[in-house]
Amino acid sequence: MSTLYLVRHGQASFGTDHYDQLSARGREQVKLLGGYFAESGERIDRIYTGTLQRQRETAEIVASALGPAAPPIATEGAFDEYDSDVILREFAGSLTAAQLAEAGWPELRHDRRKFQFFLERAARAWVEARIEAEQMLPWKNFHGRITQALRQIMESEGRSKTLIVSTSGGVIGTTVAHVLGLSNHMGIELNWAVHNASITRLIYSADKVSLSMFNALPHLEREGRRELITYR
Repeated sequence: MSTLYLVRHGQASFGTDHYDQLSARGREQVKLLGGYFAESGERIDRIYTGTLQRQRETAEIVASALGPAAPPIATEGAFDEYDSDVILREFAGSLTAAQLAEAGWPELRHDRRKFQFFLERAARAWVEARIEAEQMLPWKNFHGRITQALRQIMESEGRSKTLIVSTSGGVIGTTVAHVLGLSNHMGIELNWAVHNASITRLIYSADKVSLSMFNALPHLEREGRRELITYR
């Protein structure tokens, strides 16, 4: 049996001009995550990361925490998050002026609660193929890209390996729903539950993949650290 840890990146820089980088809190979350893996003594054979800056920073901080035992880092674009900016823009274009005004568009990024509510509506429309655009990856392609990449990694890495994938909530939710045989809607709903710097663990063999841990925070659910737990 082999183990694959899906790690969500640390908190990104929401509400700034450069969202795709870890915030100060995000870096602290990931340093503690790396410390958790280091303290566990478990051998990590390789770390995979998407191409997004927040994902790469997370992979690099975790690797640094492992010290001399740090494994190589491999970049795999299939683990990039969906493009929420395109989805939001296309969904906004499907609404009336009155609906947009009620939602608070386009100032949503300054209000976490309103932004999350609007994003959830947009993501549902995306999953249901109610919004489409040339520059927007369809949900079925997003799902297929992820599952194919995971299958290739599991096959190529061989037996008795322990891997980490530094990725994002949408990728993790989609993967968990796929492994459990749940609907696409459940995949996107699970996305909203995934904490920053959380751990989801898959156990796999040549013919089976099982979920053994979802959205765990053993490094943060401790006295003096719970204030570091975030979703966005």
